[in-house]
Amino acid sequence: MKTNFVINMPQMAIEALSENWLFKELGNLHWEMICAGLHTKSFDLKNDTGNRLYATFVRIRIRCAGSLKTFRENDQADLHGNISRFGNSMYFSEMLFDAKHTGIKAELMTTFSIRDAVDNTRLAKSEPDVAANEVEKVAKLPDFGNQYRLVKKGVMKELPYEGLVFPVQDSFVFETEYTLNPYYDLNGVNLLYFAAYPIINDVCEARFFNMQKQQRWEQSYYTGSKDIMYFANCNIDDTIIYQLNYCDFIQGENILISSTLRRKSDGAIIARIFSVKIKEF
Repeated sequence: MKTNFVINMPQMAIEALSENWLFKELGNLHWEMICAGLHTKSFDLKNDTGNRLYATFVRIRIRCAGSLKTFRENDQADLHGNISRFGNSMYFSEMLFDAKHTGIKAELMTTFSIRDAVDNTRLAKSEPDVAANEVEKVAKLPDFGNQYRLVKKGVMKELPYEGLVFPVQDSFVFETEYTLNPYYDLNGVNLLYFAAYPIINDVCEARFFNMQKQQRWEQSYYTGSKDIMYFANCNIDDTIIYQLNYCDFIQGENILISSTLRRKSDGAIIARIFSVKIKEF
């Protein structure tokens, strides 16, 4: 499946490709490929007891050829991808976002969930009840999914990727709180939107680095890669606690960062995020 874009101001932020916009488009294509394979509209997806199903993102990883600032206004871009599944609930897609001078490789993983009518902390896994499923089925859980499982269980203490190693730890060097903006952070069914997690992370991350640098962090460092593992959601009246677990310089002035998002109400981890930020002069 393929989609075409022109990168204009709605697709940009801080003189770069908008990460929030990118995540929404990646998620939308992933969701469209699932629905096409199930021959069902998203609103009509239900399990065998008639409960509506939601595609719940559990992991998204992007890697830029340079950084998000490599993209330029008015560049044409193509987004294309393919999808597979392990069982009837776990779906994996691989995508390429190709522009004139650069590109992004993306990997996405979702499961299906049903939700409590009033409590977003109570999402339960389920499976679609459909007559046919034409999404390619794989016999073995992909490594992308197995890594997620091991990190969630607390077994994997280091996450390797592209020659780098991200520590997976609970100790932290900085902590701050984020108050949800319902008009921006919640989706159409009042869940914390998957595309909001990396932005919440970056807003809080900037608070720390802006205390260390004379030049604004947001205009100096741009996403080169980001790996988000989603573990839980939260309610509209909850607060997010951001924890910076680890950061270190790599490849000159670029920075490797491991961080955690928690619900303040119960301290539960809702995401772990592993980033490489590229210094742009």
